[in-house]
Amino acid sequence: MSQGHAQGHAHGHAHHGHQGLSAVESLTWALGLTAIFFVVELVGGWWTGSLALISDALHMGFDLTALGLGLFAARMARRPADTKRTFGYQRVEVLVALLNGVTLILITGIILREAYVRFFAPQDIKAKEMVVIAIIGLLSNLAAGAVLYRSSRENINMRGAFLHVLSDALGSLGAVIAGVIVMETGWRQADPVVSLLICLGIVVTSYWLVRDSVHILLEGTPSHLELAQIRDALSALPGVRSVHDLHLWSVTRGTESMSGHVVVRSDEHTAATVRVGAKLLKERFGITHVTLQVETSGQPECEDTVPPPTEPE
Repeated sequence: MSQGHAQGHAHGHAHHGHQGLSAVESLTWALGLTAIFFVVELVGGWWTGSLALISDALHMGFDLTALGLGLFAARMARRPADTKRTFGYQRVEVLVALLNGVTLILITGIILREAYVRFFAPQDIKAKEMVVIAIIGLLSNLAAGAVLYRSSRENINMRGAFLHVLSDALGSLGAVIAGVIVMETGWRQADPVVSLLICLGIVVTSYWLVRDSVHILLEGTPSHLELAQIRDALSALPGVRSVHDLHLWSVTRGTESMSGHVVVRSDEHTAATVRVGAKLLKERFGITHVTLQVETSGQPECEDTVPPPTEPE
């Protein structure tokens, strides 16, 4: 079997929010808002004696580190590729997202331990002041979340930062609910119980983040793409006999790559198949980096009556 090798590349990486702030700008704003209200909730939790507020403040403290790492990753991702890192530094975003997911899980262990102690030995809290501080924290989290939301839909590093802020918002909401319950019923155990519920939310969001990060690092198939559909689309091109050895992976979320072997009927199909195949994969599946190795089947030219593929108008 004769073989030919050619590549079709299409690049269209997106690291900025649609019609809004860039990833770096979004993270900078979120970092500033979180830093301000970390101090507010930490002092407020100590003053009111609320575990829910202290838990949320502790969570915000971890988030400051997470957002700082996210900002570092976003800046690193802007660096161009070089001879040692031909895909650039975009994988730094995935590594930071994984680290953020693991730190979220560690946070829950700290909060759960304190919640267990306080459930059996409840402490007096200043419920009214606690509610006011928690509402301010909630508004801060919602503002930071709004800044990060658009970029989080297409960038795993931004998604990790957004999930940290979202879990902060849940913590602040939980503190509001706990304060209201204590004011209305006097049941002080509401404070550690709400802290427990906050932890459950954190575990769920951290699981999603760790799962997706590990999947990318293991070069798994992107969840929104089906390998069988891509194989069928390439096999349907004129002159293509078969498709094999397909590999599909993400450098980071939103930056997909693919390589594969396409067997064509004759040499005259080679260049056209690479060109049309690369265009098909970019336009239909959004795959930005394609490498196709085209092989000829070795069939005699006289038996091949299929014309080379042409690009759709």
